[in-house]
Amino acid sequence: MLSNGTIMLLVMIAIVITVLIGMKFNNNIGLIGIAFAFIIGSWLGPATIYEVIAYWPVNIMFILLATSVFFGYASNNGTLSALADRIVYATKGLPWFAPISVFIAAFIISGIGVGVWGIVFVAPLGFVIAKKAKFDPILVPIATNVGALATGGLPWAAGGPTNIGLIQNAGWTNPEEAISLAYRFGFASVPACMIAFAVCYFLCKGYKAERIEMDKPEPMDTKQKKTLVILLIVLIANMLPLLLNLIFANSVTAFLASHINIQVCSILGAIICMMLKLGDEKEILTKNVPWYAMVLICGVSMLMTVAVKAGMAEVIGTWLNSSFPAWTLPAAFALFGGILSFFCSALSVVYPLMLPMIYGLVQNGTSASALAMITALILTACYTGMCPFSQNGALMLSSADEETRSKLMYRMISWSIVLLVISVAFALVGGYNIWG
Repeated sequence: MLSNGTIMLLVMIAIVITVLIGMKFNNNIGLIGIAFAFIIGSWLGPATIYEVIAYWPVNIMFILLATSVFFGYASNNGTLSALADRIVYATKGLPWFAPISVFIAAFIISGIGVGVWGIVFVAPLGFVIAKKAKFDPILVPIATNVGALATGGLPWAAGGPTNIGLIQNAGWTNPEEAISLAYRFGFASVPACMIAFAVCYFLCKGYKAERIEMDKPEPMDTKQKKTLVILLIVLIANMLPLLLNLIFANSVTAFLASHINIQVCSILGAIICMMLKLGDEKEILTKNVPWYAMVLICGVSMLMTVAVKAGMAEVIGTWLNSSFPAWTLPAAFALFGGILSFFCSALSVVYPLMLPMIYGLVQNGTSASALAMITALILTACYTGMCPFSQNGALMLSSADEETRSKLMYRMISWSIVLLVISVAFALVGGYNIWG
């Protein structure tokens, strides 16, 4: 039986081989990832075949299925296109503003309570806007992800209570201290994300978006108006329980907040659209559900889970904890948190692993700011969550049309690395220390 270190090394080699094969033959690397997961995880490693099969990320696949079917109706009957027409028409005199409008939409929708799930509502519309306004479509996942992250951790948004729980579980058991750190993180995220988006906007030359000459959009038809109402209802239904539980916390609001989420709302919304015949159900299931992307994302996730099970996160975490001087610690947590988030869940792996390390360093008297380390870790792990192998990246990519998906797959990986570099550089110059 191979050692854990050897298994991790083989997984890294397999990832490189898988990506190279995919680029050379333009095929679905998810299937190759599944094959390597069985070979390394079961044939050479300690897992059984059925344990490796269980590495298939059911949660990610279900979210992709539920949201793509629901938004498929808005795409199929032209509602998203009609909304995009109105946004492009409103900004036609300021073409440089079109990419920024996507960022602002994510910023607002996330900030009014939805949290980072705002990407589900903004990305489908953003890709249509990019095609009509003729700017680089890579700015859509960047603007959507970073915009939603900017306000997703505010006290009244979905991320606020989640971050309090994560910080308490990491060691800050005093509720007032945990709440203070979580709320300060929420507000510190806003300027940091705005700077990150601004850098990417100029690197992607968003200011060179073309001026569009177009007539005033025609009024929406009956199907589109009904679909728009359902979209708004789903948005409010996803947001309202979180806000009520934040303001009027009790057993009822807690139940609603824990049992109503974007998956449930999307399924119910899709059923209503289906009953009202607002789109071609068969066409949506065949063309709007990103089956190809789902196989790719879930297959690579299976392979990376083999490395995680072998202790990859623990190895990196132990080395990080003992190898960096205090002033570089925010950058170090940004770097390794971001790298880990490429391959595994930030919420279930990266934060539970690395936040307790930050608490331990604080208890041992480090001069590094706890808030700076927490902010650098959480933001960067979410930045690289734009990678199409992660949940957020997969959700955004699944909402694009097939042509755009094929063009963006590898570019989203490279721009996740760019965001990682931006965050590490921001940490090294003390950007995350400004807030304490």
